Amino acid sequence: MINSKKLAGSVFWRSMWLMFCTSYTKQQGTTFGWTMIPYLEDIYGKGTDEFYHAMERHQDFFNTTPGMSPFIFSLVISMEQERKAAMDAGKEFDDSSIEALKVALMGPFAGIGDSIYSGALRIIATGIALGFSQMGSWLGPILFALTYNIPNILIRYFGAVMGLKLGSTYIANALASGALKAFTKGFAVLGLLMTGAMTAQYVSFKTTFTADFGGTVFDLQGVLNQIMPGLLPLGITMAAFFYLRKKNNPVRLLLVMFAASVILTVLGICG
Repeated sequence: MINSKKLAGSVFWRSMWLMFCTSYTKQQGTTFGWTMIPYLEDIYGKGTDEFYHAMERHQDFFNTTPGMSPFIFSLVISMEQERKAAMDAGKEFDDSSIEALKVALMGPFAGIGDSIYSGALRIIATGIALGFSQMGSWLGPILFALTYNIPNILIRYFGAVMGLKLGSTYIANALASGALKAFTKGFAVLGLLMTGAMTAQYVSFKTTFTADFGGTVFDLQGVLNQIMPGLLPLGITMAAFFYLRKKNNPVRLLLVMFAASVILTVLGICG
């Protein structure tokens, strides 16, 4: 039997291939089965009937955020070990519970993973690196890679470690208590906060429109600033967000923005 530390390291590296072979029918299912091969061979023996039955179990549909998969792999390996121990002791084991665990976890962990990777890490890394990149500094891409990948590596490795330590009952309790839902919501809120901060810092748009009314100068930008500083950048960002949310073409949006900026500049409304 592979020791826990070595097993966690192996799961960490093999799970990197999860997206290597995907399909519309099984998504990551084929690669999930491939990842499990050495662990199932270690548990049931190479080329045994139980090994092939286990491989058949792990060829079904599977789809989750790749960075969260080591935790699920470790739990599944733990359950396979429990199954083998039950068989050796002459006890019954419900094989369907292993697949049920995978199905129960892949959705919630996809939600958590998307919140962490797409909703938080990617935005935070972009926010840190963008200023350096705009100045032409080589620190931009390096900081992006480090900010994104250091947490990614830690989540993957310690996910595998925790999955082996905690077992399947911990996740069942976390799902029942709502802890996973709260965790997902927290990262979603963090991502939204970072998006707002980046909008305020990097989206620049102001009007230069002024008018003279009987000796009184009307400054449109000054009025807008009194209402709320950054109102125009926020309005443009939200308009783009709602447009794209309806599955519209982003290229069309860019062309409209470009044409509008040229026209408004020529008319002296902005510049």
